[in-house]
Amino acid sequence: MGIEKLKNSLLSEASEEANKIVQSAEAHVQAMLREERTKRKTLEEEAEKNIERMLVEQSNERIAWARLDAKRIKADAREDAIATVLEGIFEKLATVRNTPEYKKFLKNAVPNAVSELGKGTIIHILKGDKKLLPKISNTKIKEDLKGLGGALVENADGKIRIDLTLETLFETKRDEIRKQISDKLFGGKG
Repeated sequence: MGIEKLKNSLLSEASEEANKIVQSAEAHVQAMLREERTKRKTLEEEAEKNIERMLVEQSNERIAWARLDAKRIKADAREDAIATVLEGIFEKLATVRNTPEYKKFLKNAVPNAVSELGKGTIIHILKGDKKLLPKISNTKIKEDLKGLGGALVENADGKIRIDLTLETLFETKRDEIRKQISDKLFGGKG
């Protein structure tokens, strides 16, 4: 019976030891589970914060692009409005030949150009504009100009020209006219 007692005692001790090990292992597993749950919760919170931050950034980026796009559309609309007015002014140049200002322009600008170029100058004007010019000596007048009006004055050999055509004068002043139109239409903001 001594062996049986010893055997039972050893089994009892082994069983107790096994229970302690199992309890310790279960406690350790429970602690690991708690730790993993805490880690998972922390990771989920960080992930939510990251997602929220990314959504805010994406929203801000979209808003910035929308604002930029709106500015571009507004600038395009302004440019279209200015271009339309410039085209209208250019079209009105066709009727400027009937004004007293046109006659005054030809009377002043053409003789000044002739005096700069000297004797033997050739004046190119539109057909019918000859009567608007004052008498200018030592010049040849040709009514062969095409366009809206004005004059093209060149020296005798044609190497030097002074372009007084309405189209050229308009193009020369285009930026200044454009600014004036912008100021009128948009109050100096364009």
